[in-house]
Formats: sequence, C-alpha cells, structure tokens
Amino acid sequence: MKIAIASCLEEIASGFPAILLDAYGVFWSGGMGPYPGAKETMERLVLTGKKVGILSNTTQLSAKEIAKLQSHGLILGKHFHFYLTSGEIAKEIFSQGKIPFPTLRKKFWLLGKEHPRFASHKPLFEGSCYEETSNLEEADFIYLSIPHVNGEDQVTIDHFQEEVLRVQKRGIPLICPNPDKWAHEGNPPRAVVRQGSLAALFQEAGGDVFYTGKPEPMAYLAAMEHFASLGISKPENVLMVGDTPETDIRGAKRAHMASCLVLQTGIMADRIQKMGVSAAISACPDEDTADLFIEKFAK
Repeated sequence: MKIAIASCLEEIASGFPAILLDAYGVFWSGGMGPYPGAKETMERLVLTGKKVGILSNTTQLSAKEIAKLQSHGLILGKHFHFYLTSGEIAKEIFSQGKIPFPTLRKKFWLLGKEHPRFASHKPLFEGSCYEETSNLEEADFIYLSIPHVNGEDQVTIDHFQEEVLRVQKRGIPLICPNPDKWAHEGNPPRAVVRQGSLAALFQEAGGDVFYTGKPEPMAYLAAMEHFASLGISKPENVLMVGDTPETDIRGAKRAHMASCLVLQTGIMADRIQKMGVSAAISACPDEDTADLFIEKFAK
C-alpha cells in the first residue's frame, strides 16, 4: 500500500479552519526548544486565519508552559491561541472534587518522587479537598509522579516495576495525569519513560487507573471549549497533529477530528528508525492510524 506523505503541515492545512497541536515531538523538542522553522510556521498559520491550539499531556500547568514558550519567542496570540495541558485538566478535576471513585479520607499517596527538572505536583492539588499522605495505608488513591531515578530519566521501565507492583497490591486506584508512555527529552532527544508506561503496568497487574490526558475524551472536549470561544464549534473542522498514534491520533479519531501524524520527529520517528516507514504505519491498528501524514512540522 502506497502511503501519501506531505513534507510539512502547511501543505495539508488549507482545508482546516483550526489546528490542534501536540507539543513534544511535533513543534517542540525536549530540551532544545522549538524545531527549526516551527515559530515561523505557527505565525503564518495564525496570520492566515487559522485558530491554533496546543493540547499536551504534560503535567505542568498551562501558564507555566505558555511562559516557557514565550521565553523561546512563541507568543500567545501571535503563534497560538491557547495551550491546554493534562495537568490543567487534572487540577480542574481535583478542585471540583470530580474524581470518579470514592475518596472517603480525601488523601492520596505519591508514587515516585518529584522530578527535579519539572514543577511539583502540589500546585495541581492547591484549593482542592485532597491532601497528600506519606502513609499508603490511609490513602484513597495513588497519584503517579514523573518517573526518574535520582533525577535521571530512564529508557526502560525496569527500575520502576518492583515498586509499581508493590503498591498495586494495596488495592486502591491510581491517577495517571500523563497517559504518554514515552516522551522525547534531552539533547539530542531520546524516548524516555513517562507515566503512561507505569500506569499500563499497574493496570496489567489488575489495578484501576484513571487518566486525565490524551486520548481521553475529556481532553478533547476541553480543547473544543477553547475552540468554541474562537468560533470553531465542530470537531470536524479541527486537524489534530501529533507524533504518538496511541494518544494523539486515537483521541482525535474518537473526538471526530481529522488527524495527522508527524513521522520524522518524536515517538513515531523512533519506531520508523527501527521498523521502516511502511511497517511502522502498518503496525498501527485502525483506531491509531492517522488520516494524513507529514514528514515534519515545518518546511
């Protein structure tokens, strides 16, 4: 089967009034900032009337991510219209007490330690009824932190398996604020373990997991609320651009958005390096297969 692959987003964007972007692996490279040409591409999209939103599975709050982009010259209103993070969605759930399982004690236990390169999880719970406890036995649920070992990101889940399986035996649910199993970090970027990998292990062992980011419908519904304020009310008018089939593409298809997969950067690029383009795309089930493909985000 011959796969049509455009060179960049602008080649295929003309038919869509709104563009929804994943960040990491699409226009943003882990520790290196925006990919070459990304800033110019995003500015042109906005200048031509596109409504551009960003939907990321990062657990940082949206304001922090907007400030980070601004420090690299990507400005709200000039290059994009909104930035929505999984952390922001989780904070709203916590502040409204909308966790979908009983929390009689209103206490959670942190699986893992705070990552030294990212903001603490504590702001997500500020103003909520939930308190952190150091005693796993009195917790209602487990909150999954960003995985690391002594501040170092890991490329396998080996270091985390024993602890995940131990706490799963407690029999309480786990909240995973980032369903991504891997993220591109470092210079040069490499795929490192993220919360989704540990949550999958917890789930495979029989534990219950509640996710807040892509591909969950709530993430795309929240993005559509932002688009609606910009005059875009139908998800069919939105093109979701991502690098990870299981989160970006699956969620977009469930939300009835068009979907586009980037092939030369991010998570998909790692798979293509190992398998080749055709095999890597063919390995995706129907629900994870994008409608459109581009080599990279910018020209």
